[in-house]
Amino acid sequence: MTVSVESATLEAEEVPVTSSTNVVIDDGTGSPQRGLGRVPELALGMACATIVVAVAFAGARSSKSWATDLFWVGQIALYATPAAFLLLRRSILKAEAFGIAVLMPVATFLILAYYSPDQFRFLDEFQHAQTAQAILATHHLFHVNTSLPVSAQYPGLEIITSAVVAITHLSITTSGMIVTGIAHVLVGLCLYFLVLEVAGRPRIAAFAAVIYATGPHYQFFDSYFIYQSIAIPFLLLSLLAVVKMVKSKGGVATAWGAVAIATGAVTVVSHHITSYALVAVLFLFVVVQPFLPRPARSWRVVVVFLVVTAMVVGWDLGVATATLAYIKPIIDSLLGRHGILPNSHKQGVSGTLPLADTVWEYASTLLLVVLVPLGAWQAWKARARESNAVSLGLALGALSIFIVLVVRVASGDGSELAGRAMSFALIPISIVCAVVIIDRARRKPGRPKHGVRRFQNFGMAVIGTSVLVVLAVGGIAGGWPSYYARLPGPYRVSAYERSVDQHNLDAAAWAAEKLPRGGGVASDDFTESMFSSLGNQAYQRNLAGLFLTTNYTAADRTLVKNRRITYVVADKRITEQLPAAGFYFSPDPHQGNYKKPLARASLDKFNSVPGASRVFDDGTIVIYDVAGTAK
Repeated sequence: MTVSVESATLEAEEVPVTSSTNVVIDDGTGSPQRGLGRVPELALGMACATIVVAVAFAGARSSKSWATDLFWVGQIALYATPAAFLLLRRSILKAEAFGIAVLMPVATFLILAYYSPDQFRFLDEFQHAQTAQAILATHHLFHVNTSLPVSAQYPGLEIITSAVVAITHLSITTSGMIVTGIAHVLVGLCLYFLVLEVAGRPRIAAFAAVIYATGPHYQFFDSYFIYQSIAIPFLLLSLLAVVKMVKSKGGVATAWGAVAIATGAVTVVSHHITSYALVAVLFLFVVVQPFLPRPARSWRVVVVFLVVTAMVVGWDLGVATATLAYIKPIIDSLLGRHGILPNSHKQGVSGTLPLADTVWEYASTLLLVVLVPLGAWQAWKARARESNAVSLGLALGALSIFIVLVVRVASGDGSELAGRAMSFALIPISIVCAVVIIDRARRKPGRPKHGVRRFQNFGMAVIGTSVLVVLAVGGIAGGWPSYYARLPGPYRVSAYERSVDQHNLDAAAWAAEKLPRGGGVASDDFTESMFSSLGNQAYQRNLAGLFLTTNYTAADRTLVKNRRITYVVADKRITEQLPAAGFYFSPDPHQGNYKKPLARASLDKFNSVPGASRVFDDGTIVIYDVAGTAK
């Protein structure tokens, strides 16, 4: 992004970069820096930080009290290392800036791998695994997904993963981690090159990649085996192609426009919300055109916007016909009505997020609220010097932080929806914040006394590093996984990643092999989700009444008959533990109000119900065939 600070105040290396070759800059020691510069030292420091987190995870699995503190030490070190380098270093190489843009996603994906190196843990991952299994088994697309129907209609992730499985003969889990790992690294690289094209300054491009990595869903949610993970890098590739297009002329510009449309098409067939975000950003590029000097306007931007929009509409109405039904509850939630996310992951057994997490989350949000308007105003003042609509459009897009805030406060599932929205809003936000922080930390004071300038620059660099650390800690505290599943450990009821263990994995696998596909299942929400996605059973909601009484009543029998429930899956752990997320069922009439676990009799009653038969029992999970009870 073009900056408003006068060129006389910039460091030598901050001159816009126009060559792809490495920049050789004197670091103040009298010897020019060449090659990789300090990239090996940065890699070592960041690797050590991830190892600290890995040790914390190992401690958490053994229920060690020090695990949480060590986790935060490793996380702070991971983010402070590249931030301090970028702000304190007098001059940097382009290779060093590029190295940081690569190391940040690699290091954060390692943390995900440390959490669960051999098994998917997030419930949505199993839903997409079912789609991949169907493609591998039939060699066709768009099969019915019993858990998430819309997943099969956006098969970009599964197409790539099934190709890796077919070529390498690796499992879906391993292939999926490879695909999402590469996609995660591509996000950092694409954002780096996007900012480099817009701002022309490697330091700002690298710092933007680090700021984006502080997002609440960056480390885990956006790296899971879910369709958003593969769509985001293609969104960034499309935006990068648009930048290249508006900076080029003639046939070259047309070629880049074609690339923007092609990568946009991949985004469209991969994830609905990401494609809408792409359309929104392209729309901003169109909207800001009248505010630019006439030579800077580009008709090709309008063409790309119209074509991508047409692809989104065509795909959603012609192929992904389940999208509107899937999106409607989310819209209802945004309007404050009951939506698809009634059980917010922010809520725990106490009913609220821990105070420390809340403070850090609000502190990071407050910093963004301060930094974004500064960066947007800076871009607005510089609009007359812009060569295209991208900088001003991104600055306008950064103001979406205020929309996210409204969603966070006003909607029915605010914390959940705001966290997901930040994956897209942080793209322009990270750019304008990087410009503001770098320019103020690297600005030269006018005619300083001896030693004052060095002290002032050091102080501003420390402040900038501290800001980055607060953004990171706040993002992690308010993001995914939530506090009760942030570290791995023993099984916990209703704790998302912590609710996946060998008992429910084996039971779901048994169901997939032994039970007819599409049978109605009633269970707690997390077990039911696994039976739906891994066991190929039909997902059901509004069945809490079956488990909230200690007797099998006539109303229960009617419910089983009307909802065509074939199997009841009883996990005895819901009678031994309080729900970490505050709920057992979806929806749960007692959400956030449980003082003790469910009574054991609420599950044991199925042993004596006439017509019910026990078909599976591993000592923890029991599956009852209740089809005969409805007669």
